[in-house]
Amino acid sequence: MIGSLFFEVEGVLAGTGALRRAALLRALAEEGFASAELSDLDDEAGYGTRDVVRRALRHHAIASDETALTLIALRADRHFSALVHAGISLAPGARELVTHAISTCRLAIVTGLARTTVDALLSLAELDGAFEVIVAAEDVASVKPSPDGYRKAIERMHRRRLLELRTALALEPGAAGARAARAAGLRCAIVAPFRAESVADANAMLESLVGETLVTLDAMLPIEAAG
Repeated sequence: MIGSLFFEVEGVLAGTGALRRAALLRALAEEGFASAELSDLDDEAGYGTRDVVRRALRHHAIASDETALTLIALRADRHFSALVHAGISLAPGARELVTHAISTCRLAIVTGLARTTVDALLSLAELDGAFEVIVAAEDVASVKPSPDGYRKAIERMHRRRLLELRTALALEPGAAGARAARAAGLRCAIVAPFRAESVADANAMLESLVGETLVTLDAMLPIEAAG
């Protein structure tokens, strides 16, 4: 049976995509970049804000200016945080899975979002204290697809008591997070509409968390090394 679950906030616990995109576009517009000028925005869930800004502006000279990218990312994060504080709903099935699992399973969050944003979302959702460990953007030098966040979360959980990686599962919205989880030795299920390019990075694919329990998740995932 699954002994621990690691959640990304974006796209797994909460449907943040529209808010994050709105915050990013506002920050870019404030720097003089109209949306019509921008490269097509890829699926940004799971990536750090600066990486998303860099990808959005990859055909502009500013993409090589690390200071400018950082300032735009900070502005986008502030806009996003304000939108989250104004109210956001959990993703379908997320609350049910957390409340079902909390009594028998260790829960953690590993996310590219800022801790203040995560804390605000959990408070609004009345899930304060549900997660044993939270690793946010400021806790690591490199966000996903780097495995640093997962490694730090695993280390912190080990300090409390031994964590069995073979019974752990990460829930991610896309390939970047799945690669990070598996590089840290965890199995991973991608929670998103099916995308063929994500299959190689995940141990399982889920359309959503609706109806999922530890039993249903366990049934999809034979106990094995993430590899």
